[in-house]
Amino acid sequence: MRPYRLLLLALFAVLIAACAGGPPKRIFPPQVTVQELRLQDGGQWVAQLRLRNYSTVAMTFSRLQGTLTIGGQEAVRFDIDPGLAVGPGSTELVAHSFAPSAAARSALDSALAAGRGVRYRIAGEIRSSDPGTNDRYEYESALDPVPGLAGVLR
Repeated sequence: MRPYRLLLLALFAVLIAACAGGPPKRIFPPQVTVQELRLQDGGQWVAQLRLRNYSTVAMTFSRLQGTLTIGGQEAVRFDIDPGLAVGPGSTELVAHSFAPSAAARSALDSALAAGRGVRYRIAGEIRSSDPGTNDRYEYESALDPVPGLAGVLR
């Protein structure tokens, strides 16, 4: 009877060890923010969008939709395919060039003329093809002029 118990105990230990397959995989909603806004000649703006992956696995972002509001005025609605893989707990940047609305351009021009920052809001949906999520995001903050770099806000 004793060898039989040892065999069962050994089998139980092997089964428990097989279940310990590394750290758990946790999927958390990503976040989108504006890292930089740069005014270009000809009236175009370039927004450096920061995609943050808070998950413990890599995510491949396949669609980024949203609205960027500057100084309370809608600047642009966008729908882009970043085609970007972001590692676990990492951040990557996506540049998006666009022609802003007249109201947003006026709000930003007024803020820059006064040498002050401007509030912004970005909201929408971000989709990942791997691991296959579709999450809403929303973020509000401010962008301030960068000293020595005309037309650049961070």
